[in-house]
Amino acid sequence: MHARRAAVLCAALLPLGALAVNEKWPRRAAPKQTPPTQKASARPERLLTPFCSGDYADFLTSMNRQTRSFEASADASYTYCIRTTATYENLYYGKGGKLVRRFVRHVRHGTGFAYRAKDGEWLVATNEHVAEHPIVTETDTDVDGVPAGSRKVRETIRIVKNEGDDDSASQVPLTKVLADEVLDLAVLKTRHPLKVMPYKIGRSSALRVGNAVQVRGYPLGVFAASNTGRVIGTGQLDHDHGWEHEDFAIDALLNSGNSGSPVFAISCKTGELELVGVYHAGYKDAQGLNVVVAVDQLREVLETLEPSRREIAVDRLDRKALLARLRAAPEPFLMPFADSAVRVDRESDAIRFELLDSQFPLTAAVQAALVDRDGDLAQPTALVLPPRFGDREIPWGSLDAMLRDPGQRLYDALWKQLAAVLAFREAEVQARTGSEARASLAASAARIRSRRGEQREALQSIDFDAEDLEAPPAAAPVANDAPRGRSPASAPDGR
Repeated sequence: MHARRAAVLCAALLPLGALAVNEKWPRRAAPKQTPPTQKASARPERLLTPFCSGDYADFLTSMNRQTRSFEASADASYTYCIRTTATYENLYYGKGGKLVRRFVRHVRHGTGFAYRAKDGEWLVATNEHVAEHPIVTETDTDVDGVPAGSRKVRETIRIVKNEGDDDSASQVPLTKVLADEVLDLAVLKTRHPLKVMPYKIGRSSALRVGNAVQVRGYPLGVFAASNTGRVIGTGQLDHDHGWEHEDFAIDALLNSGNSGSPVFAISCKTGELELVGVYHAGYKDAQGLNVVVAVDQLREVLETLEPSRREIAVDRLDRKALLARLRAAPEPFLMPFADSAVRVDRESDAIRFELLDSQFPLTAAVQAALVDRDGDLAQPTALVLPPRFGDREIPWGSLDAMLRDPGQRLYDALWKQLAAVLAFREAEVQARTGSEARASLAASAARIRSRRGEQREALQSIDFDAEDLEAPPAAAPVANDAPRGRSPASAPDGR
């Protein structure tokens, strides 16, 4: 569960079927029993159970006997406690100005469920925030105990009995197949045989307020638990923390550790459970107010094992197409970046990112600039130093190697920000047409703001005031006066 949201643990719940006797509902006579000598006619079970109209039932009494017996048995162990352990490298200066390196571990627990077995591999679904730690920690990231600015160097995912289970070689290791931040969904795999969810994927679009739901998971990572509740809201757009998907809300009392739990509804046609979503968050300081990622958006990802189209759009940028869109934008093109702004100039197939001074717009001074005149737009062709250095342009290939790597990351971050800002401004026109468009625009703005930390880090990794940005010139060749057939005395290994 994300840090913004929290919920409370429910140890036991009253079955929803007990609520069926309600004065607001008309009482119905018991169905007439078929005489023993008369052959019973085959008819759908939903006709024999009250209050089951539409696609999904409002009461647990609509669950057929076989499903109810299975869910009460030890065989219904298709959910698993997932432990994700990340190791972070933290650098700081100790006494005497010595650089100190230390490693800090962070452990998360959540729930996953096996949903398919194919070609000797078992697939497990969970939340992205359960299976994925941030690459670099920031002050506002949910990685307790790890200093901001630490870098992830290792990450392992295992199935454990509970959060108190010590790490051991006997635990089932999981490999990440995909992690979709937009949908808050991750798919993991293992070659170790697992019990697979025996139910089909349903249709979350058919859910109605009042439908009964069942949730299986590991609250607090302590033990396996089955919980019940009702749908209390549908069609809720979720744009927090880089997410962009549709949720529905349920009133089941859940907790951290339940993140990634499968959420089921009861089919009125068959009386069986159907997967309708994956629980992923709950509202802070609210009991029984939890949100579930609707399964209709997850179906294609679960089946194809390919990230959602929106996730692909975030990661794979067509820079030439962006440059064409940039030409159509009003000039000058300014965009936020970290705590300041960047002016973007374009000319033919060239682009120039000017990093403006932190005092902008009070001053229009340029801190530095990255220029790319190559057609492939893969890396800068030059770095332009600040005016105090005479606006000197340094070819990219002549930069010190210690600067090229962070410079490339900065360049990539600038392109990513350009794509986001262009999309935002193009969506501003559509936002006037309806509430859904305005919500999408607000989500775009939230994603742009959420990148300030990584942008700040990219800027801070380069010292533009340094006077030794260029790589030292190669040493001139030294004449070798040694006799032929012999090596000079200074040659390595005497060869």
